[in-house]
Amino acid sequence: MAEDGRLPGVRTVRSGISLPDTRALHLPEASGPANAYLIGAEFAHLHGARDGSLHLTLPGAEASRAIEHGWAEPHPLAGTGLIPPTIVMVYGPRDREELEVVWSLVQTSYAYATATLRSGSEESVPRP
Repeated sequence: MAEDGRLPGVRTVRSGISLPDTRALHLPEASGPANAYLIGAEFAHLHGARDGSLHLTLPGAEASRAIEHGWAEPHPLAGTGLIPPTIVMVYGPRDREELEVVWSLVQTSYAYATATLRSGSEESVPRP
């Protein structure tokens, strides 16, 4: 992760699986585990300007923690077996503090997608 808060190598493009106004975080190539992506090398996407929620991928323990702490919910299709349980919907932030939590989840998703996530190095997701 760059110190300036950017995600190295990430391009913001139209999502490959959502509505036209959805912006995706996309890597040049998928280098992490298959369950670290929504489609292709897209590991997260932000729903339209009026929504603010995101779909992203998180490793199992981090996905469970985000859900448990009220920051996310499982993707509705995750329970059907059609998509992996690593895909969650993260609620749109309402203020600066919540934005920081959502940004930390995006950073974890990025680390998962780039195979740079260090086990045990991520902090617990704070409660809302």
